Amino acid sequence: MSQQLTQNEWGFSIARDNPFAIFRLLQEIAQKSVGEEHVIDLSRGDPGYGFTPSERGRLFYSYLLALDTHFNNAAERFIHLRREDLDVINAGIESFTRNIYGKRMAEDLLAQLDEFCGDVQEMAAESGLKWDRFDVLHECFRFCNLSGGNYLNPQGETIVRVVLAHWYRKFISVPLTHEDFILTSGASHAIGTLFKSLGTEGVNFLNSQSTVLMFSPVYSPYNMSLLNRNIQSFSLSVDPMTGALSEESLEHLKSFDGRLSAIILIDPNNPTGFSLSDDAIAKIAEIARQHDALVITDEVYASFFPKKKTLVDYCPERVVRIDARSKIERSTGLRFGDMFISREANEYITNTILGSHLSGIDFKSYLMQAKGPGGSDGELQHTTFVPGPSQFLGIAHMVMADEERQRYFEGVQHNVDLFVNELQLPHKGNMYYTIFDLNSVDGCTKGDIPPEQKMVDLAKRGVVYIPANLFFSENERLDNSKLNMVR
Repeated sequence: MSQQLTQNEWGFSIARDNPFAIFRLLQEIAQKSVGEEHVIDLSRGDPGYGFTPSERGRLFYSYLLALDTHFNNAAERFIHLRREDLDVINAGIESFTRNIYGKRMAEDLLAQLDEFCGDVQEMAAESGLKWDRFDVLHECFRFCNLSGGNYLNPQGETIVRVVLAHWYRKFISVPLTHEDFILTSGASHAIGTLFKSLGTEGVNFLNSQSTVLMFSPVYSPYNMSLLNRNIQSFSLSVDPMTGALSEESLEHLKSFDGRLSAIILIDPNNPTGFSLSDDAIAKIAEIARQHDALVITDEVYASFFPKKKTLVDYCPERVVRIDARSKIERSTGLRFGDMFISREANEYITNTILGSHLSGIDFKSYLMQAKGPGGSDGELQHTTFVPGPSQFLGIAHMVMADEERQRYFEGVQHNVDLFVNELQLPHKGNMYYTIFDLNSVDGCTKGDIPPEQKMVDLAKRGVVYIPANLFFSENERLDNSKLNMVR
């Protein structure tokens, strides 16, 4: 499926066209009709539209950038400093800070630097690294890393993966270290890397003879990726109004006599905004074990459900977990995602699930090769690092902005509740996203007009949704009952 839109009276077809191309057209209509500042854009799942990235994180990162000019300039380089110079380094930091900031701001920033260095040292210890303040400063300022002055580690900078490991220990029960993560340019890059590495352009594990278990509705690029590669799929239905896994589709799966090569799950779900129950997750894990399937779990929204269990808890030996900073830190523009493959998973996937598909290389190392542009043999791997400014601004948000993050949680929940209540929708327990039928809204008087016309009429009033028809499986779309569904 391309980005080209059907040329009809509306300029697009909800039944056929890529919804992520449609919403850009609707955005243009809305902006021309009411002005950009008046548009209510509900289409893109972009938290920066209604919220801002943390103020404390941005301010602290700007301070780190200023310090980078102190340590790295025409006359100085941090890389020439040694651990025994730490007293001189600290004195230089204090003098520089007091010279360019007001008294109160200088005191605050110096205290924040102490807080950051202390917290990161503790996080490093959790991963078995014995770091002191010099190590933290060295990770930040050697070769102007945080201002984009260096080719970085394609896996991700050590300090960044240390912070990630600390963060994910809140959600993941299996043992982990910073070595278990590969940074990607957002979750989308991770998704594309996995399809490329496992598909015919990679190890040929997923091909036209394979069947993948999917869930419906699902983030539509997954459906498109399978379709474009001629990979067969079997879909389990999720009720878009309750988030419950369909028992009927589970029963139908029991009659499937083939092998599921892989299972792809988004949980919490995009587009429904619901999280699957522990019982449903346990059932999916059992299916994975029965078929000895590789599991790809997209958990970009897991931070909004901090106490829930995930597939990593139930079958860690076969799971690749995808996540990103975009939603939780209100910073979709950072393009700071990651893949988590535990040591146990790397061994099992390498030796058992993929087996002869890999030759002389383990699975995680192969993913490192495949995440580069072009082929899957690492031709351009050295350029596939997440840019330094994105990595360091990302961890500035993560380490320095707990209070703002909590207020953001509360704000998102308030918005969801307000939206559901105002439209009198039946949803309960969803977060971030809501998917619903436009014709189900109380007072709807245009149920008989084409869905494209509804979307255009709403856009002309400044309201933009994304059509959700192609988020559903092909079987669920056969009767055209999903054409009026929006996210």
